[in-house]
Amino acid sequence: MADARDPFDSAFLQRLEYLRIVSRRMAAGAGAGRRTGRRTGPGLEFAEHRAYVPGDDFRHIDWAAFGRLERLLLRLCQQEEDLGIDFLLDASASMATGRPAKVDHARRLAAALAYVGLASLDRVRLFGVDAGVRAHVAAGRDKAHVLAILDFLRGLAAEGPTDLARSVEGYLPHAPRPGLVVIVSDLMDPAGYQKPLTLLASRGFEAWCLHVTDPADLAPGGTGDLAVTDAETGDTLGVHLSDALRVRLAAEADRFAAEARAWCLSRGIGYAEAPTRIPADALVLDVLRRGGLVQ
Repeated sequence: MADARDPFDSAFLQRLEYLRIVSRRMAAGAGAGRRTGRRTGPGLEFAEHRAYVPGDDFRHIDWAAFGRLERLLLRLCQQEEDLGIDFLLDASASMATGRPAKVDHARRLAAALAYVGLASLDRVRLFGVDAGVRAHVAAGRDKAHVLAILDFLRGLAAEGPTDLARSVEGYLPHAPRPGLVVIVSDLMDPAGYQKPLTLLASRGFEAWCLHVTDPADLAPGGTGDLAVTDAETGDTLGVHLSDALRVRLAAEADRFAAEARAWCLSRGIGYAEAPTRIPADALVLDVLRRGGLVQ
């Protein structure tokens, strides 16, 4: 069932155009919609060598290097190629919590990044996921297609359990070749976030994680005796929430985010925390300034 709230008011839509202008200024001098990939082939700028393995095209063996080193090495070259951007948007029930709701924040983030990508002539696809791929939409290489993306996001409600690994497995058949994949999620998966991100990286995808966080995730409002209900399982736990326990819970939330960041970056996976208290357009500007996601 679609969420009755519209996360895309007129002010947000105006900020999308501002983001487009800023992103194009940042990318001045770079070819729009082009990314550099490493492939073998003639007439391309040399990048590096790698060891030859059976099945490689022998025409790309560097015979000069073989004469010097007596090793079969393949020439890897820089090639400008069109790549799409895929967003896996967590729409599980845990994303319904927060102020604003994490799912609304995630939808704004995905809309802003998709708009910047389309304006840069990238191909964009969005996948709504929970315990698998629930729905998806593809948009062409033009910002005029943003309306299809907004309509898709408006209809994406937060419901169902989280299973990011099954979601990635369900996504892979839609991706015949590796590209850029951005997971937008609160990472509240009982099985962990490591397996799905590792799977993407092992298949050659350029993986990014936008970690949506909210202070209420581990420290609900109020004090005293409370009944805390799991948004996905419906299990209820009685707790006595004191100020000291609230501090401990907040520290645990910070530790979890720091751990996720360190884990991702140590494996070459992009990471950015996306707190709900910071507007989506401001977060996207920060990601753009740091580079590497959309150009």
